[in-house]
Amino acid sequence: MCQQIVIGFCGVCCSHCGMRTRIPRMAKELKGFVEAYRHGEWIGYITQDFAFENFMKGLQWFASSCCPDCLLGGGMPNCEVRNCCKEKSLKNCYFCEDFLKCEKLAYQRKTYRIDENYEKIKAPWI
Repeated sequence: MCQQIVIGFCGVCCSHCGMRTRIPRMAKELKGFVEAYRHGEWIGYITQDFAFENFMKGLQWFASSCCPDCLLGGGMPNCEVRNCCKEKSLKNCYFCEDFLKCEKLAYQRKTYRIDENYEKIKAPWI
């Protein structure tokens, strides 16, 4: 079971992250579909260039994986956002005076609603 952290260093709400939600759900669904239609029994007749067992191991890994929360010491050790927060002794980027103009958060701004989340929580929390 995943440890439940609400917001990562970058300001992303963990429940919005694909590693926490969509990817495991989709991998479980695809794995079930592949097993139900018994693809493993006939894939060898189509091609010898496909490592079906490794494919299924990969699906199982994604289906049961859990994000190694950055606030708990997991995640990428070279994440510039996390390293910046640690250098500044911040709980997360929302506490940084440069949050709204920080270029390190370009991916998070594009992919997630971190600015919108910031506006919702800044008054009661920050």
